[in-house]
This record gives sequence, structure tokens and C-alpha cells, in this order.
Amino acid sequence: MTTYQVRLINSDRDLDQTITVPEDEYLWDIADEAGIKLPAGCLQGECSVCVAKIVEGKVDQSEQKFFSSEELAQGYSVTCVAFPRSDCTIETHQEQKLYQNSLYHSKK
Repeated sequence: MTTYQVRLINSDRDLDQTITVPEDEYLWDIADEAGIKLPAGCLQGECSVCVAKIVEGKVDQSEQKFFSSEELAQGYSVTCVAFPRSDCTIETHQEQKLYQNSLYHSKK
């Protein structure tokens, strides 16, 4: 089985940890097993609580039901249903930044 090195970062939370994630395991689950407390809501890819942004690398999040194609193209991910497909760097705790995006707030 292939495993990938996934670096989870968030400077606001003093987070910079790398975990080894098997290709058939969700990022959120392995982070939780490693004692890294990521935000969680539905754990089914239907909400925005665990939103992260892929800085580098690739994930398979075909099970997600939340993002538009534009948000996916911008690198957003829900960690609860994301499988790594390469070594990755992922910025965690991005829900508030997502909602600051112009898709959700009109510019005045």
C-alpha cells in the first residue's frame, strides 16, 4: 500500500506537523489518530467545518458534496473525506477564510 507524507500547517495555531497517511485513509482520521485536533462537523464531506487549503500536492475528495468546481480549483478541501494522492502540504482551519471569499460576501 502506498503512503504519503502530509504536512499540516497553520501559523495562527502554531501547527506544523507531518503525518504518514495511507492512500486509502482519510486525512482527518489519521490526523486525529496522531493527536492533531482538526475541526470536524459532519465527517461526511457535506459541511465546511474541516475546510483546508491544499498548498502543494494532490488529494482525492470525490466523496465531498460541499464545494463548487471553482472552490475545488482554488485548492479547497474537506479533510474528512480527502485521500492523499501525493505528498502534500495542507493549510488547516480555513473555514473562515473560505467564507471571506467573494463567493459568499458581496463586495461593497
